Amino acid sequence: VGQNSTSFNFGNKVLSSLQSDDRVKLSQGSFDSGKTGVDNGTYYAAITFPANFSEVLILRNAGQSINAPVTIYIDGTNPTIEATVLAALQSSLQNTFGSGGVVLNEQFAFGGIQFSSLDVSIPAVISLVLTQTVLLISLIVIVRETTSGVLSRLYATPLSAFERLLGYSIALLLLGMGMTGIVLFIGLGIFGAVVQGSFALLFLGAVLYASLNIFLAVFLSNFAGNELQAVQMVPLITLTSMALSGMLIPVDSFPDWVQTVARFVPMYYANRVFEGIMLKGYGIGNLAQQFTILSGIAALFFVLAVMTVKDKMAD
Repeated sequence: VGQNSTSFNFGNKVLSSLQSDDRVKLSQGSFDSGKTGVDNGTYYAAITFPANFSEVLILRNAGQSINAPVTIYIDGTNPTIEATVLAALQSSLQNTFGSGGVVLNEQFAFGGIQFSSLDVSIPAVISLVLTQTVLLISLIVIVRETTSGVLSRLYATPLSAFERLLGYSIALLLLGMGMTGIVLFIGLGIFGAVVQGSFALLFLGAVLYASLNIFLAVFLSNFAGNELQAVQMVPLITLTSMALSGMLIPVDSFPDWVQTVARFVPMYYANRVFEGIMLKGYGIGNLAQQFTILSGIAALFFVLAVMTVKDKMAD
């Protein structure tokens, strides 16, 4: 009013503070489109300020009992990222309003569930167990065929390399399906893991990932001279997968070149399949890309196994 009037826009001040925070990256748009982005995995959170945000805050500071809640719609399936986003928002609010604080209305995506640490860890644990157990058992079984002399007798049969490896793969796939069932039973039946999506799709994804590790074992068995060498390969693959798949540290927090390398790790996609089905309730439409990539990697490992075993037979 008059020449001494002052204009306040606290929402823009909070926004500017968030934009200068290296912990988060902002994209402006409508709150509804932001919520859709959270639901489909594009964003981790959507934040909205009430239309009369600045006015209500001024009236509240003047003594009136009025709240102006800041609403955040957040993906709670990754506690580390959730905590980072909330910390960045709280810091921006505190930088703008001091210690007085602002009411924060926190809404969780994917059914409004605030997942426990056990819920969010089990999908990655399933990936890890399938990687380690299926790969280890498959490698030992195939290499033992070589050291026991069974493979040398198979060389005398009219079976081609493709037919022989296909036979190994089918037998190990049946074994892998059994191990997949046991792993899922332990995670769901004993630990009570949440499964918001289709159990059938979850089992299909687990079998696909088990198949990938079987084909990888068939490929690696062509380079293992004995069981000890085969066993030594497993920790190298397992530890690398744990480090780069996002199981220990969110991939988005890695440097850009490390994120690129992580995209070549099969467990990276397995984690997203299991997490998507179990925690987010995703269907095949949301996970088509991950299923396609895992299928392609599995096919690649089998082709490499056939190509490398031909050289071995020629020796």
